[in-house]
Amino acid sequence: MKLLKNIFVFDALAMLACCAMIWTGTGVVKTAAAEIVTFPHMVEPGDSLIVAEMPESPTEKRVVASKVLTPNIPDTLPYLTFEPDMLQAMYEQANYLRRKDVKDKGASGIHRPEMLRTVELLQRINLLDPSVLVSTFDFYEVNTDLKHDRVRMTGYYTPVIKASRVQTAEYAVPMLRRPETVPSPAAIKAGSLAGQNLELAWVRSEKELKNAQLQGNCLVEFPDGKREHFGFGGSVKGKGGVYVFFTKVDDQVLGAGTFPLTACYSVAVDLRYIPLGATLLAELPDLDAAGNLKGYTYRILFAQDRGGAILTTKRMDLYCGIGQKGLQEARKINGLGRLWVMLPKE
Repeated sequence: MKLLKNIFVFDALAMLACCAMIWTGTGVVKTAAAEIVTFPHMVEPGDSLIVAEMPESPTEKRVVASKVLTPNIPDTLPYLTFEPDMLQAMYEQANYLRRKDVKDKGASGIHRPEMLRTVELLQRINLLDPSVLVSTFDFYEVNTDLKHDRVRMTGYYTPVIKASRVQTAEYAVPMLRRPETVPSPAAIKAGSLAGQNLELAWVRSEKELKNAQLQGNCLVEFPDGKREHFGFGGSVKGKGGVYVFFTKVDDQVLGAGTFPLTACYSVAVDLRYIPLGATLLAELPDLDAAGNLKGYTYRILFAQDRGGAILTTKRMDLYCGIGQKGLQEARKINGLGRLWVMLPKE
């Protein structure tokens, strides 16, 4: 009986001590999602304890647009590794998705918190174990009307173009910013916007201008050696085809004018169907020098850009870098493959 009494007293004292810790807040770090109990011997003097806030899980069942996305686990699960460029792309993706100006609801029923959670989960898993991908993520195959839901995979890059700040006999073709009132492409090409102070720079040929418009961005190099990056500034369709405008952006190459692109990991999509910030698994066609299909490679990509020529889900455009090296890499990508959107497993 005496032993039982001692045990009861000991348990009561322990309970009172725990309650005191919780009441005073000693050793407890609180976050919006959870409380993590720590003890003094776990933290050395001078150390700082950082607890990451986790996004709340959605309470409603996920509903995605069935015309765009079909739940479907890839029949081939790749062995992947965390390359430095992939980590950089993930870092930019997470930073973008944490911004307060990004809407919670995206295209095709995909929500920002889910996209952020996808990147955070991806940072923690062992990519060398393909089964972890299936146990961690739900996969949604992107639907198209091409062969067996294949998406045409192409590459784009940032051309470096010599230019002048003023019009000269050599540099006579203007690169324009978008005006408030936009005429047709045919009227623009005929000079309807001349004299309105819309010229960002002057280049040497229509061919160079069209290539920059096709890529949706460029680096212009002026005679004094200074470079400026021009990004996609909008476009107009109508009589005469399509005309693309430019806008001055950061020194870095920015996707959709929003955050930096990473070669071989940033991809341009139609944002009406796949939202900016989505994480994708891509089946990329592997071609030989003659353009013949050798097989497929698999890579995790990040939807970080859009392009005027990227319409519906039939095509995606992989960013390949700057200048001649970027051009060479872009030329290697041209074929049909499959594409899956990755989201946290429900």
